[in-house]
Amino acid sequence: MPSLIIRPLTVADVPRLERIDANFASDRFLDLEKVARGLGATWRLIERPLDPPFVSSRYGLQASEQAALIERIRQNDGLYLIAEDGDRPAAFLDVEHESWHKAANVWHIFVDRARRRQGLGRQLMQRAVDWARAYGLRGMVCETQTNNWAACNFYHTLGFQLGGIDDHYYSNEDSALREVALFWWFELT
Repeated sequence: MPSLIIRPLTVADVPRLERIDANFASDRFLDLEKVARGLGATWRLIERPLDPPFVSSRYGLQASEQAALIERIRQNDGLYLIAEDGDRPAAFLDVEHESWHKAANVWHIFVDRARRRQGLGRQLMQRAVDWARAYGLRGMVCETQTNNWAACNFYHTLGFQLGGIDDHYYSNEDSALREVALFWWFELT
């Protein structure tokens, strides 16, 4: 069996990323309680069971996202990595340097379901942290949804802190659909 290698992602690799099974299942979510008064609002996230569990079936890099990723790779102002097991993609990382606020935006980190819980995601994120520090960036930001419990837990265990909530990021019914956007921040300086 070939060993896993991590190397820079190229434009030619992008179509192959569809082979990564990035779907997830979650038996719990972070329920958003929001109270708005005038210009003020308070937010509270509460862990609750999902019954039935949420199971994604089409989670992955969409065609429009592929085009944006290709453009970022061509601009070469970020960190773009692919992990391969032989000729099969096992994971990829897409991090953009956003100079306007001296931060790195983690657009994508996908690990194939068969390769999860083996430290691959942690290894890719450590490379992102090292890269961002080398560029003197002040932090890294990433986004996930409240129904992706594993991703929330992953970012939290890496030391990311919840930095923001947007209950209209995906649709006008995010709270009702139990899919609210969470923004995570990792401070580097």
